[in-house]
Amino acid sequence: MHLYFIWYFLIGGLLGNGMPHFIWGLSDTIARSPFGKQTKPKINLSWGLSNFIAATLLSLWQINDKTFTGSALIMLLIGFWLMVAQFGFGIKRFLNQ
Repeated sequence: MHLYFIWYFLIGGLLGNGMPHFIWGLSDTIARSPFGKQTKPKINLSWGLSNFIAATLLSLWQINDKTFTGSALIMLLIGFWLMVAQFGFGIKRFLNQ
């Protein structure tokens, strides 16, 4: 297994993790973190943006190294959808409702 597959899996995970935090921040929703603490919308928004920025920087670094292939895209999508599924199946734990 090539090392760049792990980077693309991480990029997908960052994008998938950033999405719900960014949406909760924009919609002014107070959500719980995985540690059980309530987080304010501004923190969620900041966390979502930081995930997007980290994913973008890692993508630019990997694309610059010319490691983007069809297999790398599959790893990115697997990382993304696994993170989305984690939030989807455990959504009631994260929302303050």
